[in-house]
Amino acid sequence: MAVANERHRVTEQGLVDRICHLADAANPAFAAGCLLVPLVVLAVSVLASSTTLLFYTHVAAGAVWFGFALIFPAIIGPTLGGLSEEASAAVTGTLVPKAVFFLVGFSFTTVLSGTVLLTDGLGLGYGFSGAWSSAALGVGWGIFAFGLAVPHRLHLSAYYETQSPNPDPSRIESVEKKTLVVGLFEAAVMLALIALMTGFRLGI
Repeated sequence: MAVANERHRVTEQGLVDRICHLADAANPAFAAGCLLVPLVVLAVSVLASSTTLLFYTHVAAGAVWFGFALIFPAIIGPTLGGLSEEASAAVTGTLVPKAVFFLVGFSFTTVLSGTVLLTDGLGLGYGFSGAWSSAALGVGWGIFAFGLAVPHRLHLSAYYETQSPNPDPSRIESVEKKTLVVGLFEAAVMLALIALMTGFRLGI
């Protein structure tokens, strides 16, 4: 009970303390790796002035981000909803902290590498500019900010509820329904972003 109460009080702590709690729950080495590994690859691409490596870093990170962001509401969320309360709490308590660091690392690498590729003076000669690239950058950073503000907060809300001394099943169910709606919205925006990227790649 003492451990459960301690976890419940995490929601009342400051941002740094909550991040430290999540990193500890995710495994500090895993959390650090999720943030550092993709960013190190990005840094190497820029330092080596390798447009090819930078491009593939952007595409690979984006594929991981988009794929996981779609799988979570489409498969993982409904699967958790079909488990018993105890099993759902156990899986959520293990999965969410890892997923948060994983998605932040790859989503940030995606938008940052895209910015380096498409911004004049930073693009390493990649050669794209104009309305299509500006729109893609805007949508990319927008969906990144949206991810931090909405889906991650919903996942963490479910996580903290399942870790509380007396989880409220109705609250968890409500969060799962919101996560599904948000996931569908994210999927639509991501598909639009892919269309934008295809547009300026093809010179439409």
